[in-house]
Amino acid sequence: MNKQTAKVSPSPSPGPAVFLLPTPQEHAERQRGPQPAAEDEQDGGQGGGWGGGQGGGKGGWKGGVQAEDCVEEKREDSKSRCARCPLRAMCRAAWGLVLGCCVALAWAVGTHSAKQSLEQLHAPFFTIWFCSTWNLLLFPLYYLGHLLGAEQRQWPTACFRQCSGFLVEEDMTVRVLLKGAAPFSVLWSLSGYLYLLALCRISAGDASAILCCSQGFIFLLSWIGLNDRFMGVRIVAVILSITGIVMMAYADGFHSDSITGVALAVGSASTTALYKVLFRKRVGEVQPGTASVLLSCVGLCCCVLHSWVCVILYLTHVEYWPPIQYIPWDALCVMASLLLAFNVLVNLGSVLAYPSLISLGMLLSIPANSAVDFYVAAAPQLSQVRVAAAAIIGVGYLLLLLPGDWDDSVVHWIEGLWQGGWKEDSVVGEDGGADGGEIAKPKPKPAGIASLT
Repeated sequence: MNKQTAKVSPSPSPGPAVFLLPTPQEHAERQRGPQPAAEDEQDGGQGGGWGGGQGGGKGGWKGGVQAEDCVEEKREDSKSRCARCPLRAMCRAAWGLVLGCCVALAWAVGTHSAKQSLEQLHAPFFTIWFCSTWNLLLFPLYYLGHLLGAEQRQWPTACFRQCSGFLVEEDMTVRVLLKGAAPFSVLWSLSGYLYLLALCRISAGDASAILCCSQGFIFLLSWIGLNDRFMGVRIVAVILSITGIVMMAYADGFHSDSITGVALAVGSASTTALYKVLFRKRVGEVQPGTASVLLSCVGLCCCVLHSWVCVILYLTHVEYWPPIQYIPWDALCVMASLLLAFNVLVNLGSVLAYPSLISLGMLLSIPANSAVDFYVAAAPQLSQVRVAAAAIIGVGYLLLLLPGDWDDSVVHWIEGLWQGGWKEDSVVGEDGGADGGEIAKPKPKPAGIASLT
């Protein structure tokens, strides 16, 4: 009977969220183990003989299965209760705000370091290639978190195979990994290259504001290519984003050099949107493990396949490299480390916080970059047109962060609020009528609220 029960018991497979620690209820249930039900023990006893004969074996087997099902239901219950716990939600919200501020700070300081390095080293593709190779550290950092938080620890190769299923459908080799990650690495490098070219012509605040418009492009591409749900509020957000881009281009006149920088920033935002939509199409729901594997493979592709592009650009005199002792390695290393920290916070921070709050970091990077430009880089004061354009883009970005069922949630909240207040008024009226000997009549609801209910 014990052998049969051991065959039926499911073995827990570690999911992507390996950082979550088991709850005290789960520890207690594991120590108790599965306990047979009373009815099954009675049925097993009626069989007689050794272990109840056939009836005892059947009853004991059913009892073990039902007990384990009960344990699994208790575990799911404890996890759902823990997820609905207000304290846990408040902690995730607090972590989200902290990580969002860290994302904004990392992006602002990294962008300022990029502008400094471009002033001394006019080689934007070499700069983005150097920073992209640091992505190789993403999976080791994820695996370190796996060792610290997982219940069942795996070897690095087993963990990598589990997280790289979307890239490798056959035997895992370096050639297969490079082939699967090559499209993502091309889009990654192209997006960064266009962003650095834009920084040479416009300020960091303007470039960050235009990059926030990538969320609108993601919605359009997902609606067309992934058949996502159409939402009117997101169409309004896309229109606001395009309006902000046009105002950014108009700030210095359409015949100035900034129009080229705005066009390059729009190209970078579009390429970023295409990268994320392609990632969603290949993977589905983005998880920390898959994101870390993909970015590490992107770093490998940049290190192996994109090196010859740097050499070609140098030989054709498109980019110029000074002697190695005059290359600003300090600014390049600061930029690469901050970009790595940015990717870690954005892709692995969902374990601790809500992704929507982390996404606010990109919006907060607009005032952070503007402050760095004004106080550190001694840039001129922002014009009213640029401030209005950044505000319009920010409103569109916030509208794009709304969940898909936000309108239903608002209607249900208003409905519940009105019904709750109405019930309290009716109870107070009934009490007053009982004291005064009169029956309180309920007040009619307004027409607008009555139509909602």
